[in-house]
Amino acid sequence: METRNVYETDDEVQALALQEALEAEGITAVLVNHRDTAYPGITDRQRHGTEIRVEADQVEDAKRLIEEFLAAKPVEGPPVAPPPDRGPAAGLRGPGWLVITLIFLGLLGISVYLLNGK
Repeated sequence: METRNVYETDDEVQALALQEALEAEGITAVLVNHRDTAYPGITDRQRHGTEIRVEADQVEDAKRLIEEFLAAKPVEGPPVAPPPDRGPAAGLRGPGWLVITLIFLGLLGISVYLLNGK
């Protein structure tokens, strides 16, 4: 069956998300990555994005679903989590700082011992 291009993006993650959304609605979607060099002659070297193709009889439904998907989920970037709560001991994590402190104190003690002439 013949396929048609319904959307093209430079963001491969967005293309995968759209493919998954289309397939969840029963529309078979194929991604054509024009940057892929594994299949010479199949992809268009003048283009650099990822193309989403669907069967010719599903083009209208696919375009509608893509528009709804993009309207519901803007693609400005990943969500940013708030910074973790930093308490008074924010720089102190686990017993590692204690071990390092004891090693430095031991080295300091050895240095003082050697400098004082035994």
